[in-house]
Amino acid sequence: MKIIRKILFVIFLLFLLPYGCHKSSEPPLPDNTIDFEPCIPFPGSAQSLDIVTFNVETFPINGYNSVIAVASLLNTIDADVYALQEVASESGFDQLLNLMPGYTGLFYLINNSDWNLAYIFKTSEITVDGSATKLLFTDSQYFPRPPFEVKIHHNSTSIDLYIINNHLKCCSGPENEASRRMASQMLKDYIDTSRPSDPVIILGDLNDGITDTGTDENPFLNFINDPDNYLFADMDIAKGSQLWWSYPSYPSHIDHILITNELFEKADTTLVYKAAPCYSEYSTYISDHRPVGIKLSAAGR
Repeated sequence: MKIIRKILFVIFLLFLLPYGCHKSSEPPLPDNTIDFEPCIPFPGSAQSLDIVTFNVETFPINGYNSVIAVASLLNTIDADVYALQEVASESGFDQLLNLMPGYTGLFYLINNSDWNLAYIFKTSEITVDGSATKLLFTDSQYFPRPPFEVKIHHNSTSIDLYIINNHLKCCSGPENEASRRMASQMLKDYIDTSRPSDPVIILGDLNDGITDTGTDENPFLNFINDPDNYLFADMDIAKGSQLWWSYPSYPSHIDHILITNELFEKADTTLVYKAAPCYSEYSTYISDHRPVGIKLSAAGR
């Protein structure tokens, strides 16, 4: 009888062990990825410094399926630098990096709930100066998400520059528009005084258009009215067909790339990556925004 009890007890323990000692593992690598190649005619190349800004809408908006979809898109674009907005989960961000061989990441330096900023860098092409990584205007009411500044060196072209990733206050209304206007002025003052001769890119979801001519409608006229020193590289996109705007659901073009004059001659191409035709569930699993990219080269245009 005692022997039977011992046998039953051992069987009971064996039954419990897999559950009691279970440790969650990383999600498996996807069996297949989404084919975005037909929608990305101009991916990154070794001859250019390719930088992309992308609001990934509270990433990952639909769990690990979103991680797979975003990784497929970014791997196909093959940029050297991604500046992301609305990264809701640091663990999701780490999962994304796991699906992007050859890349490393830099998550926001503060915890900002669903509205974190982040960077992804191609390790073979980009060197990041850790001593120059910081947040700007952390105590300002005009920046609900403090700008995230990094300094990089591009190995192929030997271009050195600063990138300032932004996600400005959203929505219409006098108070929100005033917030974006003040943020724009503060960014310009910062570059004029702290980076007067440095190559700088200001990019991100700036939450407003750049084509209006009135001060009340365009918070970025302070940059536009200084054409010797600043250029919105995506101005032609903003003035062009709404079919290529960065925020198609509105529709509007609110994701921008602004460069300083040190980069004027190096700016080759600015483009919006319109990937939804290759993936019918783009808005469900990826974002309500489109990536916007710039290609810089040592030789320029």
